[in-house]
Amino acid sequence: MKLYILDNGWETLDKSFFIAGANSAVASNRNPTNEWIDIPIQAYLIEHEDGYILFDTGCDPDWKENWPAFIPEQSPYFATEEQKLLNRLAQLGVSPDDIKYVVISHLHVDHAGNLYQFKNAEVFVNEEEFLYTLKGYVTGRDMDVHVPVDIQRFIDAKLNWHLLPNDVKEYELAKGVTLLNFGSGHSFGMVGMRVDLPNTGSVLIVADAIYCKENVEPEIKVPGILYDSLGYKRTAKYILDYARRTGSKILYGHDIEQFRTLRKSHEGFYD
Repeated sequence: MKLYILDNGWETLDKSFFIAGANSAVASNRNPTNEWIDIPIQAYLIEHEDGYILFDTGCDPDWKENWPAFIPEQSPYFATEEQKLLNRLAQLGVSPDDIKYVVISHLHVDHAGNLYQFKNAEVFVNEEEFLYTLKGYVTGRDMDVHVPVDIQRFIDAKLNWHLLPNDVKEYELAKGVTLLNFGSGHSFGMVGMRVDLPNTGSVLIVADAIYCKENVEPEIKVPGILYDSLGYKRTAKYILDYARRTGSKILYGHDIEQFRTLRKSHEGFYD
């Protein structure tokens, strides 16, 4: 089994979206300078004896035309041609039709942008994430950074959905690959994945259940983009405890410092 980390470009945004209250004014500094940060956009490909598994599907390459105007104003996206998801897969000799399973951490703009391309795959997502996203789309309310074009595209694609109810906490997708159903927090319903690699050991892919190390060290700090603050804290504690119990390395959702240290797909893989 091999794990490839796909570098799909980056977004930039105010740090307060990442750490709620970052850059806040205090009595001694009533007009602080806001900190504008870069965050990586990535997906993960597992080459497994049962077939290819893809975790998350990145941003829509046509984001300039398809995203609601407030999103690129809030967090513009940048990617070279080689960084776009389908091109990253092609560099490994993989096409969308080759993917057996797609696991979606949640249906936000930077995690489900190319989902409609994977018509042959079985798609796993938290049940409440799926239902509340569709409810928001139909009613035009509470969309946050769920993108209408993305949703219409995966509806039209008639994907093969597998919805994970919140009472299913773990789901063995394949030997050595376990889905972790975190429930609400950053979004309506978050999913992570544990991958047990024979040489590297266990890695815990948590996506935006924890943006970055700073969200949990030295204490848990909620992000500014958030659906359920109590759920976020509960999930963060669970992930930290789970990683300690299982000896797993946490791969955060958008940690630029960690990302710089990781081996990307164009450089090699983890096994």
